[in-house]
Amino acid sequence: MQTQQYKDYMRSEEWEAKKQERIAIDGGCVMCGRPISRIRSVQVHHITYARLGNENVLTDLCTLCGSCHKKIHAYYNRKRA
Repeated sequence: MQTQQYKDYMRSEEWEAKKQERIAIDGGCVMCGRPISRIRSVQVHHITYARLGNENVLTDLCTLCGSCHKKIHAYYNRKRA
């Protein structure tokens, strides 16, 4: 998926529904365990982009707080360098 398509998808009702479904499944950050009620910036992370646009909510996504989401991307960016 190209950059503009990705941006459009991330603003779509389809993505919002998947995101809300994953948040309901996890109930909080899967890394630090913080509950939804204590997270200022709830985010859903793509574990894989292989099925972007056709994600399996159970296997391709996870809920993270903003802090843990930054940490996981920093980790992957270091591994790629």
